Amino acid sequence: MNPDPKLESLREPMQVTPRFRTAIETRIMQLERDAARDEHMLQFLTSPDHRRRQQMLIDKQLEKAFRLREMLALVTTRAAHARREPVR
Repeated sequence: MNPDPKLESLREPMQVTPRFRTAIETRIMQLERDAARDEHMLQFLTSPDHRRRQQMLIDKQLEKAFRLREMLALVTTRAAHARREPVR
């Protein structure tokens, strides 16, 4: 039985540009900073429903940051000035 070529390609490390990696790292920091700020605001909310929704927002922000960190752990960064091969 031949291995599925789509699954085989997933095993190869994906490369991203330094600029893309920096953009993702910036987004992760923003999500974590926003979650910390929103968590601080929880103490000032009096409505149980508002507190619940605020906590859901915090959880989603942290979950997104975690997923992005996992993605970055699976990719490698291309050299900044890598030569591109000509298209044939």
